[in-house]
Amino acid sequence: MRRSNSTECFAVLEAGFRNRSEARLVYLSMKPDEALKVKGLRASSSLRDCSIVLKVACKRGPLSLAYTLFEYLHHLKMIQEAASRL
Repeated sequence: MRRSNSTECFAVLEAGFRNRSEARLVYLSMKPDEALKVKGLRASSSLRDCSIVLKVACKRGPLSLAYTLFEYLHHLKMIQEAASRL
């Protein structure tokens, strides 16, 4: 039997916003990213009042988890910047 040498990693990230409508706008804009299926990676988010909570489970190792969180935060920043121009 082949054993995986990757470590399973987990992260919970909470992003707070000024109001619920801004949080909802960002949440709905980022939700399609969760539909992407990548082997060994699961992500889900939820909207809680003025916050978005992201949960990530990664069997691809800590570096893959770090890249996933970086991409999520980068997308979050881009959406906030775009929304501020509306």
